Formats: sequence, structure tokens, C-alpha cells
Amino acid sequence: MKLSTLTGAGDTRLLRAVAFVFLAAIAILALYFGRDVLIPTAVAVLFAFILNPVVTWLHRLLKLPLAVTVAMLGALAFIGVLAVLVMTQLAEVAGSLAGYQTNLHQKIQDVRHLSEGGGPLSRFISMTATLAQDFSPEAGAAAPPLRVQTSDSSLTSIATFVAPLLHPLLSIGIIIVLALFILLDRDHLSDKFVRLLGADVHATSEAVGDAAVRIARVLSLQLLTNFGFAVVVGASLFALGMPNALLWGLLAGTFRFVPYVGAILSALLPTLIALAIMPGWLQPLLVLAVIVALDILTGQVVEPLLFGEQTGVTPLALILSAIFWGMLWGPVGLLLSTPLTICLLVLGTHVPHLQFLRVLLGDEPALLSYQQIYRRLIRKAVAEASAVALEEIEKKGPERGLDDSLGRMVVLAEDDRALGRLSAEQTGAVVDGTDQVLEFLAAEADADTATTPKIEGPGFNCIGGRGEIDDAAAAVIAFALRRSGFAAEESRRADAAGAAGNTVALPLICYASHPSDAVRRYNLRKLRAGGGRARHAVIDYEVAAAVALPPGVGSASAQQMLVGDIGAICRLAAQHALEAASAMPKSA
Repeated sequence: MKLSTLTGAGDTRLLRAVAFVFLAAIAILALYFGRDVLIPTAVAVLFAFILNPVVTWLHRLLKLPLAVTVAMLGALAFIGVLAVLVMTQLAEVAGSLAGYQTNLHQKIQDVRHLSEGGGPLSRFISMTATLAQDFSPEAGAAAPPLRVQTSDSSLTSIATFVAPLLHPLLSIGIIIVLALFILLDRDHLSDKFVRLLGADVHATSEAVGDAAVRIARVLSLQLLTNFGFAVVVGASLFALGMPNALLWGLLAGTFRFVPYVGAILSALLPTLIALAIMPGWLQPLLVLAVIVALDILTGQVVEPLLFGEQTGVTPLALILSAIFWGMLWGPVGLLLSTPLTICLLVLGTHVPHLQFLRVLLGDEPALLSYQQIYRRLIRKAVAEASAVALEEIEKKGPERGLDDSLGRMVVLAEDDRALGRLSAEQTGAVVDGTDQVLEFLAAEADADTATTPKIEGPGFNCIGGRGEIDDAAAAVIAFALRRSGFAAEESRRADAAGAAGNTVALPLICYASHPSDAVRRYNLRKLRAGGGRARHAVIDYEVAAAVALPPGVGSASAQQMLVGDIGAICRLAAQHALEAASAMPKSA
């Protein structure tokens, strides 16, 4: 029966995987073959996101149709002015390149002089020069191709000129019309989108609102940052005496919309042009240095201050997303990759069936701290586990940080041990690794100037109660007691019989899960004479936070059990130490 159940579960998972791959393939094919419609639609939606804050501000003064019209006309005028400037500058560059042939020839000669002697560089340059001569206009002047011109060339010439412009003009028209209607009907579209995504209006509204805020903020800040970068780069290149500095500044700002790769292109293209235009080598190298320095300053200082953690996407996810959308949609896909990735991340955050997108794209840790420590200890990566535990304690404080790192880790390890998932070697690695992590944390605590004052009274001897994982639990509880100011030491469960010889320390039998009555009785008999003062400490995060009981309150069994998180166990142990100290006979 169990085998058939497992087989059925395996078949179900296989069918789900096959269905997921099939649907993903269909979606990718639809994105690729429908790019002529989907690209303008995506650009229109993002354009509407950018203009939405402007429309909202204008709507306070004007009616909505008039506000949308003013915002749209202003944006189109701004884009048109930039396009005219770029095209004019490009025409100037194209017309002036022929005049810099002497400069390029001189630089080639300089490089050739550096590579004299028949080395690999010299041979490569010779090959390049030969290929350049083959592609030069003079090489093909001997046999010009014949062209036949028919009498009806006027109509053909017009069609030849207009046909390449139809597709971009049609795309621009679709973008303008869609963005216009999206802005005019934004409230109703938002309501329809919420209704379409799910019946839970509140959760879906939160998802849509989160996506809108994130995307609008990221796009606005990207526009502001890259425009400022373009202005600074253009001014810097103008100061260096580079012609058409405005063009290179605008192109550098545009390339920065492409994640990571755009920064390289923004520096490479102006540097190549500078090599052709500027005499000598100093000025081209200064152009490269200025652009690289400004890009580093923008990426490492300005953007973190403006963006903070707004995107929530890992750098690796941004790079892979740029590659994916670039392959599907070309250069436009590169520009749209970041906002599209943010949309997918928001869907993964708020839609339960798409949680894998949040894991794949989000910058949040895929595993919690105690899970990270558990995996690293199994792999015997104690240094990495110590770093995670120290970071958790510094972030959340000594008590909660210890609970959320090592405390929950030993509970997780005990659960896996009980299910037979841990081998003997892995169990030993967890126990020994826990001791080493605690030694590291103790060394860090000793280096801290703010030491905890010691509490006078009997100390504790923390003993592993049952399995090897309980030895690790005993070490964690002893560490927490020492951090609380008590004298505490830990003993392996095999040394429990010798713990009775210590007449000063209070025995504290520690467990990472609830023990049975038989186990508790066995451990008390094993302590022999010290069994009357012993207490059982159980790390349990499923119960409410335990509180200290007044002396004599509760049953004898309840008085012997210290159950809760590590902080609660320390508080209950403090009450036990106080009762034991008051019961001790006064010295003469």
C-alpha cells in the first residue's frame, strides 16, 4: 500500500513537471512570435507607469483627459527633441569620420612600431590591414555592379523608402494610443486586473499596488539617474574637448538602462570614437577613465542612496533576465528586462502558485538562518556556519539571535535524526560543529567590552538527555546560561553518571525534543544522588513562551520540566537556581 502511494505521488510530481515545462515552452514561443504586438504593449504599459505620477499631479489642477493630454504631449515633445539632437549629432559624426583617416593611420603606425619584430601582434595587424584593403571601396572599383532601372521607378522608389518606416511608425502609434487609453482608464483597468487575478480583493490589491509602486519608483529613479549620468558625462567630455559630447552623453545614459552590459557599452563606444578623433593617446584614455569613474560613482554611491532595496532582485537574476529578454525581443528586451523582472518578482511574492519566482529572482535568502547553519554543519563548513550565527545574533540580539540560529537548528537536526535522515557521520558533524560554532561565538563575546556580570549562586551542569543531538542542545543551553551570567558547563549524555559527583552544580538534562516518561525516569536514576535537584530542559518553539512559576506552584512534574525557547529555559533555570540557593543550609 505504501509503495503504491509513493509511486502515485512520484507520478503526480512528474506530471506537474511535464505540464510546467510544456506551459513554459508555450509561453516562450508566444513571447517570441508575438513580439511585434507584445513589445509595443509592454513599452506602452511602462510608459504609462512613468507618466502616472505626472498625470496624478496634473489631475489636481485639471480634468483627467486634459491632464493626460498635457502629460502625453510634454513627454512626446521631450522625446522628439532628444531624437532630433541624437540624429543631428550622428549625422555630424558620420560626416566627419572620413576627415580623421590620417589620425587613425598614425595610431595604427604607433601600434605597429610597438609590435615590430614579426611577433603575433604584428602578424595580426598585417592580417587586419590586408582585410581592410579587401573591403575598401578601391578594391571593388574595377568591376562595378550593373543596375537596371525600369520606367516605373517612381512608385518603386517611394515604396522602397516608405516600407522600412512602416513598422517603427506603426509601433510608435500603438505605444502612444495604448499609453493614452491606459492613463485615461487607469482606475477601471486596475479594478479589472484585481478581479481577474483572484477573488481575494485585499491580497490582489496589495499585489497590484506593490507592483505599481515598485515599477513606477524604479523607472522614475532610473530615468532620473541615467539622465543625470548623461548630463555629467556630456559635460565632462565637452571639457576634454571631444566633439559631439552631447551625443555621447545621451548614448551613455541610454546604455545604462541595460543591466551591467550597458555600463561597458557606455564607455567602449565613446572611447573608440575618441581614438579616431583625438590626436595622441592621452585624451582617449582620459575619456575612458572619466566615463568609468562616473559609472562607478553612480553605481556604487548614487544608485544605492536613491534605490536602497527597492528592486529586490539579485544581480545574477538581472543578468540572466537581460540575456533572456534580449534573446526574445532584441535591444528593446534588454531595456525592458529590469521592469519585467520586477513584475515577475512581485507576482511570485503575492501569488501562492508562483512562489518559485520569488525564490529564483528575489534577493532574500532562500533558507532561514538556522537552515543555512544546519546545511553548513552537515558539510563541515564550520566557518561559514559561525558567520551566519554571528550575523543573526548581531542583528536580533543575543537571546533571540541564539534561538533563531543554533536553537532552531538543533530542533531541526533532531527531527531529521528521528526520521532516519541523518547518518552517523552527519550527526557527529552537527554535534562537533555546534561546539566549534559556540567556541567562536564565545571568543567574539569575550572580545566585547560589555561583559555580563556574574550571578552568585549554584551553577548548572547541562547534560545531553538522549541522543547525540541532545548533546548539542545541552551545549547551546549552557552557552545561553553563561551569557546570562550563570556558571554553566556541558556534559555528554555518556557522562551523566559522573555529574552526580558535582554537589554544587545543578543538573540540567537537555533535550531537542520532548522525551518520554521512561526516558526522564531513566536519566534521573542515572544521576543517582543528584536526581532530586535535576530539571529537564526541552527546547520547544511550538509552545507559548514559558514564565517562571512561584515556588510550590504547579505539580511536581511541571516543576521539573523547563519547556520553551532558550530564553524561557534560562528564566526558568534562574528561578530553579534561586530556589536551590534558598534551600541550601547556611554556613556557620
